[in-house]
Amino acid sequence: MKLFPFYTLILSISCVWSQTTLQNPETLRRTQKSTIHIGSQTPVKNQGNGNTCSAFGVAAALEVLPNMPKDISENFLYSAQKYEQLETNIGVTKGNFLKSYIKSLPKYGILTEAELPYPEILAETWNENDPEILKALKESTTGPVSFLYKYKSIAKLLSLDSFEYLGQVDSKNVKHLQYLLDSGVKAIPVSYELYIPAWKSFKSQKYTTITPNEGYGILMQDGSYKKYSDIKKLYPDINTRINNRSVTFSRTVVPTANYNPYGGHVVTIVGYDSEGFIIKNSWGADWRYYGYERISYDYHEIFAYEALILRRVSYKK
Repeated sequence: MKLFPFYTLILSISCVWSQTTLQNPETLRRTQKSTIHIGSQTPVKNQGNGNTCSAFGVAAALEVLPNMPKDISENFLYSAQKYEQLETNIGVTKGNFLKSYIKSLPKYGILTEAELPYPEILAETWNENDPEILKALKESTTGPVSFLYKYKSIAKLLSLDSFEYLGQVDSKNVKHLQYLLDSGVKAIPVSYELYIPAWKSFKSQKYTTITPNEGYGILMQDGSYKKYSDIKKLYPDINTRINNRSVTFSRTVVPTANYNPYGGHVVTIVGYDSEGFIIKNSWGADWRYYGYERISYDYHEIFAYEALILRRVSYKK
């Protein structure tokens, strides 16, 4: 799981598989149908406790394209990121932003899972004061030497013929993502801020929908915190207020020395319905609805951080 600080918000106030028509009046404002591409997805995978969620999201987006392998090596995608960080002296990190794959896919390319499988023994933990080479060795099980001399030379480089990167503001645009899904984009990796307990693993026979209610609250004038859904009833434009920092929407659980319940995670949007976006996760098929879940539109508008749309790619000659 990729970890990065949640941008500070300073505020204060006194499975549907095909297209269907929505009946809920509130959702009619957003859209007139559902579009879900689960049938086009490759099998759900499991990243274990590695920091590789961005690689799984990018691989999922590539695998649904017609000219790409259907089992791309996430190990190689992530190892390329760590090698690049070490080689360019920008500093090895735990996890990666989606934006970095715009550079690494043309430069390093892809391998299949058969050529470089995901490791059964995951990378080791490391400290910020460790030497960069040690960080790279611990963060990526492939290691920079193996990557350079064993795998880099056999990888197939990609040309990103048509893509779109959405930053912190544009990635929150629900209507644009719906348009992309309606237009044939079948998988969109997105980074989210998350409160980990709200994403806990369990099996379900239906979507249970992740909302902004758990782990966060809206600060009131008397110093108390109100649940998001209660304030949304009073202020329908609360998401705008949160994002422009005219109210305080805060984390309500204090991290301990041994555990921080907040972090960042990349999942893949594969469709939408009347209540939110349908996501494909990388925590195995036993997570929630066979590895899928629904993110409410409210959650997306508040916590989406970046998105990468890969419309068309080809092999470099």
